[in-house]
Amino acid sequence: MAESAHVTSIDAIAHFRGALRTFEEDALRGLMTIDEQSKRMLQWLEGEAVMLWRQQVRRCYDDVGRTRVALETCRRRSVGSNRPACLEELEAHRAAQRKLHEAQEKIEVVHQWAQKVRQQIDDYRGKAMGLRRALEGDVPRTLALLDRTVASLDAYVDQARNEAKGETPPGSGEQA
Repeated sequence: MAESAHVTSIDAIAHFRGALRTFEEDALRGLMTIDEQSKRMLQWLEGEAVMLWRQQVRRCYDDVGRTRVALETCRRRSVGSNRPACLEELEAHRAAQRKLHEAQEKIEVVHQWAQKVRQQIDDYRGKAMGLRRALEGDVPRTLALLDRTVASLDAYVDQARNEAKGETPPGSGEQA
């Protein structure tokens, strides 16, 4: 024999149902926001960031070429029998080469970070799948159960009131 429930407030069940519905909406919205933001971040890393560093590499190649021309021009100059040391031009050329190397490394770093971010996103999605399944399957079933429970309890209360008043409930089979 089933034990009877000790329900003290049907309104509390209805309130819990509303809170569960709010939680479902907020959690689904949060999951969607995280998905969108992670997708945008990955698109930025794989697209815009790589493009930015490739443009930087092109500018650095231009700087290396310009500083090499300036260095060669300086080395070809001579004042009498003296050749200038061209230290400023040499340092500018070396700095341009360092910047070029750094920009080329940045492209590799961005590719590595994109792979790491993609892996982290995949890990997150795997872990969040349980919550997503619960939100899309279990919560709607629970909400339906709560609706049926509240309806049954309301019917039970109405029946108890009618019996206390001496009225017959509609559809009980008694005819006047």
